[in-house]
Amino acid sequence: MRRAFLAFVFAFQASAASRGCVGSVAVSSFRVIVQPAGPGAAAPVPIRQINNLPKGYRIVYQPIDLPLDLKKDGKLALVMVPKAANDQTTVLEPKAAGAQSDWDAPFATRIAVLVLAPQGLDEKRLNRLVTREQALVNALADYAEQTANLESALEVADEIDQQEDDDDARPPRATTPTEQAIFALVRALNPSVSAYNPLGSGRRAGAATLIGQGAEAFFENAGGIVPGGGILPEVKNWLMPDTEFRSVYAIKGDNDSMTLCTQIQPRSRNKIAYLWARRFTGASKPAVSIFKDGDVPIGMRAGVPVRLENPADWPLLNSVYDWTLAPNSGAAAPLRVAVRPNPDERSLQVDLRKFAGAPGPYTLRGKWDWETLTVGGTVNLHRFDDLSMARLTADSQDKLIAGTGPVPVTLIGADFLFVEKAWLHRAGSSRQSEVDLPQDRSGPPDQLRLVVETDGLRPGPYVLTLSRIDGATADLPVRLLPPVPKLAGAARVNIGERSQRAVLTGTDLNRIESVASDGADVMLEPAGEDSARREMTVRLHAGAKPGAKFALDARVEGMAGAVHFPGALQVVAARPKILEAKPSLASDLAVALREGEIPAGSWVSFALKVDPSPANAALTLQCAGPDRMVQALKLRTGEKQPSAELTSAGQGLWFLSLDPGAVGQSGCALTATMEVEDLGRSDPFPLGNVVRLPRIESFGMTDEKSPDGFFGVLKGFDLEAIEKTGWDNRMGIAVAELPRPVAGEGPKQTLRIAMPWPSPSPKAPLYVWLRGETEGRATKVQP
Repeated sequence: MRRAFLAFVFAFQASAASRGCVGSVAVSSFRVIVQPAGPGAAAPVPIRQINNLPKGYRIVYQPIDLPLDLKKDGKLALVMVPKAANDQTTVLEPKAAGAQSDWDAPFATRIAVLVLAPQGLDEKRLNRLVTREQALVNALADYAEQTANLESALEVADEIDQQEDDDDARPPRATTPTEQAIFALVRALNPSVSAYNPLGSGRRAGAATLIGQGAEAFFENAGGIVPGGGILPEVKNWLMPDTEFRSVYAIKGDNDSMTLCTQIQPRSRNKIAYLWARRFTGASKPAVSIFKDGDVPIGMRAGVPVRLENPADWPLLNSVYDWTLAPNSGAAAPLRVAVRPNPDERSLQVDLRKFAGAPGPYTLRGKWDWETLTVGGTVNLHRFDDLSMARLTADSQDKLIAGTGPVPVTLIGADFLFVEKAWLHRAGSSRQSEVDLPQDRSGPPDQLRLVVETDGLRPGPYVLTLSRIDGATADLPVRLLPPVPKLAGAARVNIGERSQRAVLTGTDLNRIESVASDGADVMLEPAGEDSARREMTVRLHAGAKPGAKFALDARVEGMAGAVHFPGALQVVAARPKILEAKPSLASDLAVALREGEIPAGSWVSFALKVDPSPANAALTLQCAGPDRMVQALKLRTGEKQPSAELTSAGQGLWFLSLDPGAVGQSGCALTATMEVEDLGRSDPFPLGNVVRLPRIESFGMTDEKSPDGFFGVLKGFDLEAIEKTGWDNRMGIAVAELPRPVAGEGPKQTLRIAMPWPSPSPKAPLYVWLRGETEGRATKVQP
């Protein structure tokens, strides 16, 4: 903590005030102001703040708090060192220290030395002392400069020491080079003692030893002032042998007052005189402007980058006083602010911790003697915003995909002007990934562009943490998405369909929740286990033409915006259609076929009418249900297979010949599907129901009686399909025996059946019932 650190270095006594004499004793408190000459002159300015003391300006001394000895016998004199070489150093008339006094500057002054003597002062001797020796004048100049440096450093150190308690609660930050120099100066003031004594307790020298440069040149060479040393002992001996001069430094008090502080020393038998010196810069006010419009947060100290027309004028900024911020608009009065130049960072540090003004553009102004110094440019004041309101834009969240390298994203919802750091980490994990902030922050303050490195990160929930210059942080939930779904190609859709099924293929398609298109109404089917395939129902809008391509906009899980898939729907011509299938059946079948049946084991021909009928079409034959399927057959034009062949007669007419039994068992609903590679497949067209009929070659009655009449014998093939026999299609007698093979004749069989007798007519045809049938079939066989 800087406060604790300074308190340790300074080693204040318990009773020491924050603005009292540190490690020393107060000599006197008074006010010395300078009043311009002439009627209607400007208001007076404390002598400690002016840079130029012109001839004729009035110097006014006003006592405030004096010890009794000063009030009674004390004298006050001013030693004036001229700015011009042709003027001579002058001691102005001594005045009583206990009463208000004034002097007129005899010339433009370079150095003013205030001599305060509690026991009185010999004006003539002092005058001879300071006017005869140029070396002493040079030493006075060094003394004035070094005293000013000390007082300035102590003011800065006191300012740091007086920070509010809320500063201690903030995260520690590295000290600036300027602050480090201040701390080094404080430590160097007197490292040999335990208590801080800026005047060097136990030394002959006074304030000029405080910064370690030019000390010996003044105190050793001014032997007439410092007892017992120097190269001018004769001055001391015959000019002022009974006076002991002591150095002092001044601390600023209220209402332009100042208090002189001197080192604690033993009492002396000599008269005491205290010297305080002020060296005027003699410079004109520096020309300074803001490097670019400065953005500064209300509520803390912040640096405003500036540039000087003459870079060598940086030290002059320490002489500017009464800084204010004036609103650029409205009639509000300027507000006082504390400003400290920071040459290490080329900035003016503005303290806005207790600033009562409103946010907005301001002009920074200060006082230079009796003039106003206006810093060119604008200071824009901002209040800290609530970072918890920040969020990723929808587009940014959609781009935040794991494993895609550096991803630029944009935050909105808050003022990000003073965000200085960002990092990404998984919820509950200590591993952090740095997030790059842009070098150029010239964009709108309510937008923050970041670059997130996604390589090496897994999909899932993360936390994006923002850190601001005041130490505030905000955790924003974000999500790294899995890879975006990809399509392997276009889904084909045909014109001429009221609605149709289509299939999307690709990767991660199970993440797609819905799709939409400008050229069609699309209904996506629920996702299955296969993430590489999604089915959908498509209804093309009116006017769709073959060759057109329509995009799909997909809503993907976890993404706010739609994923655009251009050309995902490919419109093609109408699918081929089988308009008609006329069968041509064998005429020699012994058992009659019913409507829609086609016999297995016997070749059947079909005349197929197809629209359109491209040459590269293929015909697929299969059962409507898989339970009766033997095998599907696929034929192209002109192809012949052992159990089927397909030829084209042109003009959309095809001829198909096949054995239906090669495709399906009895009960198979045989279908034909025409397929064209570029157009798709037709709807299945029913060709008929496959039925395996018994092939009866002969039928004869025997004289062997049965319970219902006589037994007969059938001879042929596939006779096991017969369940009952009879003379009409209503009354049948169940077959009680199994067929028997005929020796030497392969698969030929005989089957003994019971038949009622006599028959309805001499040439009555046989009726048979196939298994599972309720009505008999007529045959062409007779007994």
